[in-house]
Amino acid sequence: MNPFSPQVTLALRRIGWLNRMNAAQKAFSTRRQYRQILAQYQAMPTPRLATPPPSLHPKNALGLLNIFFLGTDEDQDRSGMLQALEALGRVRHFTRADGSYGQNDPRPEAIRREANASRLWQLVSDEAAAGHPPDILIAQTWATLIDPAVFGRIRAQYGTLIVNIGMDDRHQFRGHRLGNTWSGTLGLIGHIDLALTAAPECVEWYLKEACPALYFPEASDPGIFHPMPDLPKTHDVCFVGACYGIRKEIVLALRSAGIRVSAFGNGWGGGRISTADVPKLFAQSKIVLGVGTIGHCRDFYALKMRDFDAPMSGSLYLTHNNPDLFPLFQRDREFSTYSNIKECVERAHHYLREDTSRESVAAAGRARALRDHTWLHRFSGLFTQLGRPSAQGPQPGNQH
Repeated sequence: MNPFSPQVTLALRRIGWLNRMNAAQKAFSTRRQYRQILAQYQAMPTPRLATPPPSLHPKNALGLLNIFFLGTDEDQDRSGMLQALEALGRVRHFTRADGSYGQNDPRPEAIRREANASRLWQLVSDEAAAGHPPDILIAQTWATLIDPAVFGRIRAQYGTLIVNIGMDDRHQFRGHRLGNTWSGTLGLIGHIDLALTAAPECVEWYLKEACPALYFPEASDPGIFHPMPDLPKTHDVCFVGACYGIRKEIVLALRSAGIRVSAFGNGWGGGRISTADVPKLFAQSKIVLGVGTIGHCRDFYALKMRDFDAPMSGSLYLTHNNPDLFPLFQRDREFSTYSNIKECVERAHHYLREDTSRESVAAAGRARALRDHTWLHRFSGLFTQLGRPSAQGPQPGNQH
């Protein structure tokens, strides 16, 4: 029986319709911008780079790399990236004036950009004054967060190599207009020495802007994400992420099919889960559910951190049929995919019934993640490409 009056029911339906229309408009806009940028760069010739690819040479007499990390999301950065860098050199990271982590200054864009740039210059100068001028500055930023002119100033003063990691280039490469430039990673070009991008086609975009670039997908840390055989598999399927759009549809469809899904994040009944508890959740789940779509899109994908953390946990990973994953993991041998909600339900039912098959795929995914997709593997490989053979120490954290 409907507990609401006809007027309230009608209002709720209208709100639901407006929300769906808004989501559809956002998805359309995201895809349209991507198609426009893709067509633009496909039509552009690749210029001959004015400068050779950058190289990395420690200034320290002992050959120890001084690394400065300019991050944004502390939970993300401490899920393996910073640990790997700390295994390869002396690391200092960006904090705001109040000591808080990262660049997410809540003030208006113009104030934030200037404040972050001034703070970065201060921190790097302090490091140099203490005898540790950075050999390399690794950023994960956009022009909306910081005035990138500060990178050129740091390079000129200290000879620091400036590298930026773009994990969202497929949908945030350009951003919005920012004076005579753009707010996304495009606005950094001309101020950085090397771009690392998690979207393979975006390497060409940077190169056509005369910016050296390398493909650099996300990774995981086996010291954080690993099997926990002493704990029972108490979750059939788990999902971590906010409740909206196709994510909600997939989880509700699984539940309607009788599959127990433990979902955590804004909007789910389970509420948010702390970042520290995610590895245990993954390890105690028979299946970790992935949703590979970008924003409100239904068929536009990008790599996610969980694409690597889930297999590293030793549980079976079931996610969207995202072509970006195919060169990284073997489909149906190291992870499983679905093309639509119906297929997701079918795959989940299959792997929950077939314990041996499920655990075989999960073990193979874990082995591949350990071999090819650790953050230490990513950064040591990068430093080698930059002409600095890295003395790779033990993998950070517990190997399990």
